[in-house]
Formats: sequence, structure tokens, C-alpha cells
Amino acid sequence: MRLFTSALASAVAIGVLAGCSGGLGNSVPSTGAQSLSPAGRPALHMVGVSKDTASCPTAKYFTCVTVSKGSPASIEVCISSSGSCSSGSFPPYSWKQKIVTLKGKKFKSIVGAIKPKTGNPITDTITEKKKVKSSKGKVKYAQDIVACPTSGSCLDGAVGIVTQ
Repeated sequence: MRLFTSALASAVAIGVLAGCSGGLGNSVPSTGAQSLSPAGRPALHMVGVSKDTASCPTAKYFTCVTVSKGSPASIEVCISSSGSCSSGSFPPYSWKQKIVTLKGKKFKSIVGAIKPKTGNPITDTITEKKKVKSSKGKVKYAQDIVACPTSGSCLDGAVGIVTQ
């Protein structure tokens, strides 16, 4: 039984990793957490200090932001294998994003914008298009981000979104 459970866990892990090579599915992103990326492997990182860290589940999101109507959140994101966005080599990536509910459904009342679409680092702005009910300090939405190099596997991560 123990061997079966271990094999099942390995199969699930392989399936999750295989899902990183594509686009934006309809599921909540698996992770993008800095704490889960092995040293020396490229991962998404936020430039500067992470926002809303007290209520941000770092196992799911590499950072969290708070947005409200008329008050967007803007962060800089880079892909780095050193864990730092201030030194090292930063090859360009093509970036895509979408906003989803925690159940993985596309959510249109909050929008994300990544500029430039190709680069590293990028500026990511998350805005409430129309007023959204307060999430009372909890992450209720996520921005699913996928960054693809000119060759090789894509990386994915998520920004947790709290609404006021």
C-alpha cells in the first residue's frame, strides 16, 4: 500500500510539472511560490518587498496584492534562478496572464495587464474594472501568469488577489 501511495504521488507530481509547458488553462495555478523553487532553477519573483504577506498563502502564490475600484496594484516581476531581480542574467520571456476565481473560472471584473509582453522584468498591473465585493483580507481571486522563453519550457506562477 505504501509503495502504491508513493507511486501515485509521483505520478501526480509529474502531471503537475508537465502542465507547466503550455498556456492558460481553467484551473487555479499550482504554485509559483519562491519557497518551492529549488535553488538554481528559474522561478517568478517580485521585485522588492512582497505585499500583503500576512494573508498570502506562499505555497500557492509568489506574492499577493490588494485592489479596489480606483486603486490598482502594480508590481514588477522577473524570472530569476538566483532568487534576486537585481543581479544576474535575465533572458526575455513572452508573458500571458488571466484572472480567475479560486475555482479556476475566468473572472472579468478584475483585469490584469503585463507590459511589455516580451521582456524580463515586466510590470504587472491588476485593476478592478467594476466594484467587487470585499474579500475581507482573504485571497479570493488569482492572476495566473505564464512566461515562455524563446526555447524551452514555460514557467507559471500566481499572484493572490485580495479585494477591498
